[in-house]
Amino acid sequence: MKRAYASTQRGQIHLRYLESRRKPAGPPLVCLHPFPYSGAFFETIVPLLNERRMVLAPDCPGFGGSDAPEEMLSMEELAETVLEALAGAPEAPAGAVDLMGFHSGCLLAVEMARLAPARVRRMAIVDVPYFTAEEQKGRYPRSTAPVRYDGDLASLADAWEFSVARRLDGMPFSRAFGNFVELLRAGERANWGYHATLTYDCAARFRAVQHQALVVASQYMLKEHTRRAAADIPGSRFVERRDVTRAVMEEGAPAIAEEVLAFLG
Repeated sequence: MKRAYASTQRGQIHLRYLESRRKPAGPPLVCLHPFPYSGAFFETIVPLLNERRMVLAPDCPGFGGSDAPEEMLSMEELAETVLEALAGAPEAPAGAVDLMGFHSGCLLAVEMARLAPARVRRMAIVDVPYFTAEEQKGRYPRSTAPVRYDGDLASLADAWEFSVARRLDGMPFSRAFGNFVELLRAGERANWGYHATLTYDCAARFRAVQHQALVVASQYMLKEHTRRAAADIPGSRFVERRDVTRAVMEEGAPAIAEEVLAFLG
């Protein structure tokens, strides 16, 4: 994937992109990563998606190669920044784009579509963290707890456990290690993205979606939350992939790509 930077009011945003292999090309597809990772999370699936469209994967502020904000941002602020970056990138896509989100990236997709409805054509969201207000409140303290690194190698142990030691069967070590590196790039801001996820008004925002939407649930996590999300999006198409039981963007990448491409057309 090629690399580019775009300047925004919140600093420079780094993005990866892969040009369409064939012409004419359809609407570009923007992939929105889960926290605390970056656009590199989609490197395994992007080559399955770019036959007839450019695919872009931006890093949200504070993650990957993007500049870090001075404070935790809301989902609305993250969406504003990514939209600004897409408009100002050297390979800025013309016209409306399609969106694909995974996990917390799903909420970012919904918010981008809300803020700029004419800029978005369709969206596909996979394994949606659609939490009720009560669930958000219960998860918030632990999920947003400050990360602390110091001169002791043991301070990296939790990050190693999260990304590598407890990696799913079917995820190669090299892939898990890459995720570990991307997590460390966020530094002590690694949990900042969970603030946006766990303060987002899912019910109100999902019920107001006006775009065609595909909602995909794997068997790995958040199946019932994803089903709940699909029920709240007017006219959405819900698909449950019973064959994707682990490593959704690794082993499951072909199945997810199949559903996304069929929906986008």
